Amino acid sequence: MNDQQLNLRLLFYIEQDYSFDILRPLQSEAIAHGHSVRWLLVGNASTKLLNTDEQQCLDVNDAIAYNPDAVFAPGDRIPGFIPGLKVQVFHGLNEDKRGSIYPERGLFDLYCTEGPSRTAMLAPLADQRTYFRVAETGWLKLDKLLDVPSEEKLFDRPQILYASTFTPKLSSAVALLPEIERLSKLDTWQWLITLHPKMASETVDAYRGIENENLSFFHSGDAIKLLHRADVMLSDNSSILQEFLLLQKPVVTYRNRDPQPCMINITEPEELGEAIQKALNPDPLLRDAIKAYGPSITPFLDGQSAPRVMAATENMLREGWQDRKPRNFWRNLKMRKQLNYFRP
Repeated sequence: MNDQQLNLRLLFYIEQDYSFDILRPLQSEAIAHGHSVRWLLVGNASTKLLNTDEQQCLDVNDAIAYNPDAVFAPGDRIPGFIPGLKVQVFHGLNEDKRGSIYPERGLFDLYCTEGPSRTAMLAPLADQRTYFRVAETGWLKLDKLLDVPSEEKLFDRPQILYASTFTPKLSSAVALLPEIERLSKLDTWQWLITLHPKMASETVDAYRGIENENLSFFHSGDAIKLLHRADVMLSDNSSILQEFLLLQKPVVTYRNRDPQPCMINITEPEELGEAIQKALNPDPLLRDAIKAYGPSITPFLDGQSAPRVMAATENMLREGWQDRKPRNFWRNLKMRKQLNYFRP
């Protein structure tokens, strides 16, 4: 495939609403290169979040008929029976500092990593297994996160964003609910609540049930807007706290597994109010730790990750990529059942 023939059909495979913000910078880059883009929404992804100028494959049959040259996924799985180079662009920044190691399961041909830590994790496996390649590109969502122009804040009080992970043993949502409800009645701060799409429905309902003039509940698709609006984030072990720190703003964490100097970590709900006050008035040590955090996670803070992901994909296709991945019979069977697709 030479430069003149490089007019690609690209498919974005997403299962969660947060994937829109991750993939849209790549969509803009792809269109600028003359490629076509379509979205395949499955699982919990909502068609309501598609823009009017974005094209959708209605189902897996439509996606296969589209015959994509490359398929991009922010999640950890992708159907092998859809044609094309399979590209993993990740749904969050590397969390190895909090004990999470990415499992390479033979589902992707190209991993686009956000920085040296995840590259070092995957590169030796690429040499050993030979069926996939690793390109250090930066994380796509940061292109959009860091490209939002700063606006003058017109709020009459501090904005506190609460975002929690959904895994019960890592989540603060149940433990902090009574204290957040109490603090929201004091008229001191404005609370902005957004929970992971996989959060238990009863927990989501409980937070919706405490909405008042000082506390509002938001869809996860509003994440970037909320990250810029908030003065302080309250979280636990959710990867979204890393995005907030990259905006060089303070984070309060509840029972974080591996609290860093850039976080204000608490272990009891009654410590929350004092911790938020500290975050609103950070001392020099905390400010310096927050400033140093971003480069420790990823060196790519230039908002240009999409061009690097696009280049890595184009280069691999141009070089005559051939699928050498394992068959992954059981994982693909599970995805066939989920997508109701049983053709050869």
